[in-house]
Amino acid sequence: MVNSMENTKSREWLPEKVAILGAGRSGIAVAKFLLEKGISIFISESCTSDELDFILASNGMADVPHEADGHTEKVLECGLVVLSPGIPSDIRILNKAREARIPVWPEIELGYRHSKAPFLAVTGSTGKSTTVELLGSILDAAGKEHAVAGNIGTPIIQEAPKISEKGFIAAEISSFQLENIELFRPRVAVVLNLMKNHLDRYESEDDYYSAKKSIIQNMAGEDTMVLNAQDENLVTWAQNMNGKVRIVFFGMNIKDASCVWCFGSHLYGRFDKKVEGIADISSMKIKGKHNIGNACAATAMAKIVGIDNEAITKGLTEFAGLPHRMEFIREINGVTYYNDSKATTAESVECAVNAFDSNVHLIAGGKDKGCDFSSIYESVKKNAKSVRLIGEAAGRIMKEWKDIAEIKKVESLKEALEEISGMVNSGDVVILSPGCSSFDMFSSFEERGDEFRKLVNELEEGSS
Repeated sequence: MVNSMENTKSREWLPEKVAILGAGRSGIAVAKFLLEKGISIFISESCTSDELDFILASNGMADVPHEADGHTEKVLECGLVVLSPGIPSDIRILNKAREARIPVWPEIELGYRHSKAPFLAVTGSTGKSTTVELLGSILDAAGKEHAVAGNIGTPIIQEAPKISEKGFIAAEISSFQLENIELFRPRVAVVLNLMKNHLDRYESEDDYYSAKKSIIQNMAGEDTMVLNAQDENLVTWAQNMNGKVRIVFFGMNIKDASCVWCFGSHLYGRFDKKVEGIADISSMKIKGKHNIGNACAATAMAKIVGIDNEAITKGLTEFAGLPHRMEFIREINGVTYYNDSKATTAESVECAVNAFDSNVHLIAGGKDKGCDFSSIYESVKKNAKSVRLIGEAAGRIMKEWKDIAEIKKVESLKEALEEISGMVNSGDVVILSPGCSSFDMFSSFEERGDEFRKLVNELEEGSS
């Protein structure tokens, strides 16, 4: 969805008063930035008054004008609305704002407008966080000024204004954050994949894909799109771009195309029709075919902005992985436990179970986003010795996986882990890989993963 209000054409334009919808991490970061600029703000939230009062007081904003329990027409008394990504773009107050010709921006739009550094943006259905952190590790190895921010947890507005024009913003960008962009223009953008996801927010797969594809909205000329050569949707999209931007593929060696791919334990690239060896990734700490793809994508972005092969190799091989993304917790009596709480798509679950032999005990489920769990049935059946399902989506997943041995719905993470601990043997692997968002039982995937880690660490030797 595009805003085109005449008074927002100046990149750094700000009105005298701004409404901020949502008081989570991005909303509070926006509030702090605007207050430092001397802009009056109004914070509107759907949580209770007590909850909002606590959040604001905790951030030194107790005296900031605000409202709780929903968004009223007080929002329309401001000259700009900045939207947190968790709030749908089509709610009544935002439609009224547009009718009143009040611009509605996502937080990334504000961050972009107040950044001097070019953006290297990563989007896609799965793998975004790992790819953007791999890119950050490469930039760090190269000694480049940079910030890693966005959907990964650090608001862009918090970091982007600090980076000079010689640096880079490595940004994880979700489809929610791309809704309502106006000027946002990455120098390089990667789309890792397009998979069925977030159908609790979008009416159709095409609507979701369109939100992802809007990352190209303002790109042109020497800007570069990096696309997954193994994703048919993206290959077709590339064919229809008609020279709007440069295109580089990753994941396959495509004859005569600019691309980065893996052969054996090495990454290779073709740029300006010349093939070169880029990196030996045999000592990369993160494993799995999907992470090789992520490394190819990060490498392509790095090559495009001139990072040398030595820094790329160092950045890829020194990266140790992220919390909640196939995070090793501990081994008990030969049984290893992994926290993959960030896995919020069916495809992420498939990557987790395929990383091991047929010795996996899987805990899945959570808030239902409409992901297609039937598509990964064969992988789960092949590799999972047992499955325990939690949360709102458990019933639907149970129907789609009904023929898998040892599958059962349980009430909590604790109950799932207790049951699994009674059936594991040395050499088995226990993975929390939900394939769903966390918001039915937890406030975030981090809280869900932290709870799982705590429960695993409370297991005693001899309990498995």
